Amino acid sequence: MNSDSIQNAKNEKKLAIGVDLGGTKIGIALVNRKGDIRDYIKKPTNAHQGKDAVISRIKETIHQLIKQSGVNIENISGIGIGVPGQLDARTGIVHSAPNLPGWMEVPLYRMVAEEFQVPVVLENDANAAAWGEKSFGAAQGVKDMICLTLGTGIGGGLIFDSKIYHGNNFTAGEIGHIIVNKNGPLCNCGNFGCLEAYSSASGIKNRISRRVKELKIGDQNIFYQKDLNKFSLAKIFELARQGNPMVKDIVDEAIEYLGVGIASLVNLLNPEMVVLVGGLTNEGDILLNQVKDIVFHRALKSNLVNLKIVFGNLEDYAGVTGAAALLWQSV
Repeated sequence: MNSDSIQNAKNEKKLAIGVDLGGTKIGIALVNRKGDIRDYIKKPTNAHQGKDAVISRIKETIHQLIKQSGVNIENISGIGIGVPGQLDARTGIVHSAPNLPGWMEVPLYRMVAEEFQVPVVLENDANAAAWGEKSFGAAQGVKDMICLTLGTGIGGGLIFDSKIYHGNNFTAGEIGHIIVNKNGPLCNCGNFGCLEAYSSASGIKNRISRRVKELKIGDQNIFYQKDLNKFSLAKIFELARQGNPMVKDIVDEAIEYLGVGIASLVNLLNPEMVVLVGGLTNEGDILLNQVKDIVFHRALKSNLVNLKIVFGNLEDYAGVTGAAALLWQSV
């Protein structure tokens, strides 16, 4: 990566483009140094179309954003991209992305940098979201934190001593692939019993779909005959709260394993704060209080002193603002 050009961008320019690539949507924003969003575009990922189609959509949307914002590309610090998978930011290669079919050893940095001729920074999407919350959101002033992105999959961002922790091969933080039950359901990564297979949106829906097929639900249960992907996670949680036997235990287990996973992380890493972001947080305080109860029941007491477990306050924009801020911040 061209560290000199990134340093120049960091020192001189006030706007950057942040890209939050997810399993179901792509968010792209023009962000200033205060974390304010000047323009924002969201499009479906359509990951089933393959990596080339998704990368083309990213490029097209960046061009669209630049055009509608009226900002000259020469006045932009660069492009920061959060990717939901394992990557090496030093080489700019995405090694794998379980929720993006066909993404293996993708030279994303080169493909974007050649298109726009500006500095480009790649980061894991959960690290980008964590950096957004630390820079502009709920974790400002916090030195040691864990961020969980609870969406199509589950990602993890680790920040210690105010720096993103990348690990030996730049792939640390795969919290969604912690094994919580060795005999559990198949995960998109190919393993069994991952936290993501239980507690992500796709994990919850996959488990319900398997149950529907196994029970061969009849016409009287027309709700379950429809494409489950068309039903929102909010609807599934609503049915669970109503005691619906088809979904209640699956949702209860999703929350239980999420709390257990966080308790294990708290015991291992002893952070000041755990920040939860993503679609599952739309369940609000009901979910947050349940998770807190589990964590504070299961984690070691010494690791709970002064621990805060909170929702991020940047909503859908943690990823794009954090990705943009990477152009200015030393990580």
